[in-house]
Amino acid sequence: MIYKDGSIIVRELREEDNHLLANWLSNPEVLQYYEGRDNPFDLEKVSEKFYNCEENEMKCMIVFDSVEIGYIQFYELDEETRNLWVY
Repeated sequence: MIYKDGSIIVRELREEDNHLLANWLSNPEVLQYYEGRDNPFDLEKVSEKFYNCEENEMKCMIVFDSVEIGYIQFYELDEETRNLWVY
């Protein structure tokens, strides 16, 4: 677990979350904000995009009242990026 506050938990992505991601990323309402409505994800595409990642990326599920409700990722910024965005 990465974070917990009351009923909200942020935990690391697990292999068994692949079905949730494929379901969410096949929904046209979600895709209009992510990869585009005409670019749905199947299990193979989810595996490629979310499970073959760089070591510095932290990929997480957001859980509310024991139900997975979303996905979030974060990573440490390198010095060049921090300077670019004045962090």
